[in-house]
Amino acid sequence: MENRQTRLKIFKYNAILSILFFLSSTFYLSGQIENYSFSKYTISAMSRFLTEDKLSYFNAVFFIKSFLDLSFTFYVFKYFRLYVFSPTAVSWLIAVLSFGLLGFFPAHQFKEIHLAIVYVLFFFWTISEFLFAKLTKNEGFQFLTNNLLLIQIITIFLFVLTNNFNAIFEIFYLFLIFFWLIVFISRHLK
Repeated sequence: MENRQTRLKIFKYNAILSILFFLSSTFYLSGQIENYSFSKYTISAMSRFLTEDKLSYFNAVFFIKSFLDLSFTFYVFKYFRLYVFSPTAVSWLIAVLSFGLLGFFPAHQFKEIHLAIVYVLFFFWTISEFLFAKLTKNEGFQFLTNNLLLIQIITIFLFVLTNNFNAIFEIFYLFLIFFWLIVFISRHLK
């Protein structure tokens, strides 16, 4: 049993690794593109500027991040003894799998589908953060989560209302999630 628990702990930090991997890959690829600007385009829109070989790598980045997040999900489900069809588990899985789908539906080719996936992703990620904070039964963490969610929601509305949805927004949003994950993992997944 001890050996199995040790093997499971390998997955504990994969959500953090997935964000670092995604951001570093994004920064690397953006440096390879002459006409791409973080303030003008979303990360997904980068696909329109990529050559065929770099586009394959770019799409793989979404799948790899999603796979790392799924392995973290497996760890969290085991840790909290969650059933796959519980509301918390379903919302988390939808969020994680939605991110992987973004690689199949680039923004410049499938604008409506891509946008629908983004909305689903934001909605279910927001719900997941709230539900996982509730699972910890820690009032301080719930307070932190609620405040971060408020910042995330306000940020989303500001960028949507100003029609200024770009990579800067996405990176800021990812850093908020990154911070939340660090607190969640370090304090509540011991």
